[in-house]
Amino acid sequence: MTDHEKHLTRDGGASPRFRGLLRPLWHALGAQLQYPSGIVGSLVGWFMAVVNDEPNRLAVGALELEPADRVLELGFGPGRGIRAIAARVTDGQVFGIDQSERMVRQATNINQAAVTKGRVVLLQGPFSPLPWIDFTFNEILLVNVAYFFNPDGQAMAEVYRVLKLRGRVVVYVTSRETMSRWPFSGPETHRLYDRDELSDLLQAAGFRAADIEIQDLQLPLGIKGLLGKAIKSSSATLKPITSSKAGG
Repeated sequence: MTDHEKHLTRDGGASPRFRGLLRPLWHALGAQLQYPSGIVGSLVGWFMAVVNDEPNRLAVGALELEPADRVLELGFGPGRGIRAIAARVTDGQVFGIDQSERMVRQATNINQAAVTKGRVVLLQGPFSPLPWIDFTFNEILLVNVAYFFNPDGQAMAEVYRVLKLRGRVVVYVTSRETMSRWPFSGPETHRLYDRDELSDLLQAAGFRAADIEIQDLQLPLGIKGLLGKAIKSSSATLKPITSSKAGG
């Protein structure tokens, strides 16, 4: 029995048969968090908006935004992070990409004025390859999305590629210590991180260890989080990417 399966049995007197019935439900919830769809996806989106409120606030604050920046958020969900960024980037432009069409619609609705003015551009699509040329963005934000990156490392390598020299990426994840207690975050849907694993993700993409900072966060309800910040050093070199890139 894996550590994650042991956590699934923490209901004490629950029968193995009952736990067996719950397991596909937890897996379905994990899949919805990864790719919200349908009516349930809309509900999951609003749930994400509430749960991510504090991580979004801390992560957006860590970006050190300037009014004329060009900013990207991957996996923007219902779009509250996009809204917070757009409020600070008054003379620049904010881009977002999410794999879920449902989340694109929700995020567009709450950012409608900025979308109409062209200050915010929201796209549906994969995280790898990203549809922008190299060195496009000053700042890139990832909040509770790195769990869903493929293990080949291409998604974070794409983040590195489209970031400008001296640009900053900020990554928030709930720590492995907390996530492993939640039955919906199984290995079928979530990749979990401790401090070293988050640093390894960034270094594998091309960021130097000296340019990476990992901060431990203590959030409400006993949730432990990790806030990773990395600068694309001018002395760093681009990692080779084998997949084709779309211009933008």
